[in-house]
Amino acid sequence: MNYYWTECSGCRSQITIQTTAYPDRISGSLRRWSTDRAINDGRQFTISAEQRGKGPLTIECICGQPISLSNTPSAIAEGRI
Repeated sequence: MNYYWTECSGCRSQITIQTTAYPDRISGSLRRWSTDRAINDGRQFTISAEQRGKGPLTIECICGQPISLSNTPSAIAEGRI
């Protein structure tokens, strides 16, 4: 699982995105919260291999602002057996 931490330029919220890549899709979740903690919400997403295309992975914030992720995640968690 890959983890990304960033800020949304649209709503100015803190964002954490978790992704897992499969041969046919990328699935994950986005969580956002404002610095005053008035906003704290999230959603799940799935991106098919056809939608993925080339270039950086882009996830839409809950406010609608696209967030382009770096090719290098902030952290990586290894799978458990």
